[in-house]
Amino acid sequence: MPSNGALIIIGLLALIIFIRVAQEWMSSGKSLKDFPYKLRDNFLSPAELSFYKVLENVVGSRAVIVTKVNLADVFWVQSKNRSYHRSYTNKIDRKHVDFLLCDSTTMQPILGIELDDKSHKRKDRQERDAFVDGVFDAAGLPLIHIPVGCEE
Repeated sequence: MPSNGALIIIGLLALIIFIRVAQEWMSSGKSLKDFPYKLRDNFLSPAELSFYKVLENVVGSRAVIVTKVNLADVFWVQSKNRSYHRSYTNKIDRKHVDFLLCDSTTMQPILGIELDDKSHKRKDRQERDAFVDGVFDAAGLPLIHIPVGCEE
């Protein structure tokens, strides 16, 4: 683990790089009007936020709760075949898990949690869920599904 001095130096370097990039971007003539991005009203849905608060009370300091984690940030494809590697990386690239519990000391993933609302009854969502379950199984990481608001 880097020393405090090393962390300060790394932080200062990151700040300097950020300032340089911002200066170059601003001098390029681009304006914020060129970017169509807006902040979402709710990062977590009401059900996700409610569950997060309950999970936070249950887990306490024993684990870190991370929300909406991209599968490609958790898993990697073990293959020397470039085509195979790219194909399977693409399959997880745009998928996420609702919650990931991580060891509070190492940040090593411990458990994935999916909240299943009524959309998970659709055939396309069931196929997606089966694929994600397979990814977790193949990597040996538990994944649980919790039904929420499934009444119709």
